[in-house]
Amino acid sequence: MKILHLITRMDGGGSAVNTLITAQHQAAFGHDVVLAFGPSEESNMSAAEEARVHQGLAEFEEFGGTVLVVPSLQREVGWHDKRAIGDLKKIIAAGFDGSDCFDIVHTHTSKAGALGRVAASQLRAGIKKYAGLHIVHTPHGHIFHGYFSSMKTKIFLRVEQWLAERTDVLIALTQAERDDHLALKVGQAEQWQVVPSGVDVDAIAEWAWEHPVSEEHKPWDVVSIGRLVSIKGMDRLIRAWAHVVQQRPDAMLALVGDGEDRRDLELLASALNIVPNVTFVGWTNPLPELTKAKTFALLSHNEGMGRAVVEAMAAGLPCVVSNVCGLKELVDDKVGIVVDNADDSKSVAQALMTPWPRDMKPAIHARAEKYSIAAMMKGLDEVYDGLMAKA
Repeated sequence: MKILHLITRMDGGGSAVNTLITAQHQAAFGHDVVLAFGPSEESNMSAAEEARVHQGLAEFEEFGGTVLVVPSLQREVGWHDKRAIGDLKKIIAAGFDGSDCFDIVHTHTSKAGALGRVAASQLRAGIKKYAGLHIVHTPHGHIFHGYFSSMKTKIFLRVEQWLAERTDVLIALTQAERDDHLALKVGQAEQWQVVPSGVDVDAIAEWAWEHPVSEEHKPWDVVSIGRLVSIKGMDRLIRAWAHVVQQRPDAMLALVGDGEDRRDLELLASALNIVPNVTFVGWTNPLPELTKAKTFALLSHNEGMGRAVVEAMAAGLPCVVSNVCGLKELVDDKVGIVVDNADDSKSVAQALMTPWPRDMKPAIHARAEKYSIAAMMKGLDEVYDGLMAKA
């Protein structure tokens, strides 16, 4: 198959990692894969994050994949969007040379999903030789809660409903994400397929096994991994940590990641007088930090699935998460706690201080296995093969 993957930006975030892993595996299995994305400057990547992204792209190219940067594909709405649609049409059309055409255009995230589907659907509807093109979209969550004003959200919702009518298959990372979209009348039930975001759970579990840290020597009582931006709810975690410190003055929280809100979060920790109890690790390989922690926490306002939660479970950590979309599907009382109101700092603090039973680890590892790369690729193969069978 000839496949075009299109995503707004390529950084260290979960949606980009998911897309890159997908493209790598498809290229490694002999498919002709093109990965296109915008310039990604708004991600403000640290040197370490940028290096990891470049390494992943280099590996993709070694497998035979093709990387394309589309300068007009930018996250913010603007006049450049019209140019981006034209540029994407040229990229998609370039794959149609008679015998060597794209079989699948698979868009990812909201902006690339909108512009890419407009471009692909216009080609498919307007020119007969493009009629065999299949359009797949993975939202990686949605932008209907926690991102924009009520008016903007209504506009974006209507756009997504319109785009869904021009899409062959819509892929949700979790059943909860699928249900959220259907409740908002985005797509029809028969269009939606659930394919988890794949994590290399075996490699993480092996690394944790080879680098053990005894409970009494673990420096982090709680660790969280994610971009330091408002949607990730790191401020919720810091506010809750102030209550933890009141009861356990030596309790330590580690935040792994970076982003535009880092300075505000540092000031919040200072205002709450818990600077010695919060370590901003920055962007780094998360595996050592996971093995040095007793509990993982993620209190996002919105989350497509929560790859970081799966990574934490693969390392054997119980998880405390907010009650949103994908997170509430990943976690139950066998592997952690779902906090009903993550803005209730005292309730969150209580959950973070839970004395976890030692016999939880087998259940935690088993849960992580459900979200492996193998499970993801099997699901995507079934989606693609189903579309090709209709050709």
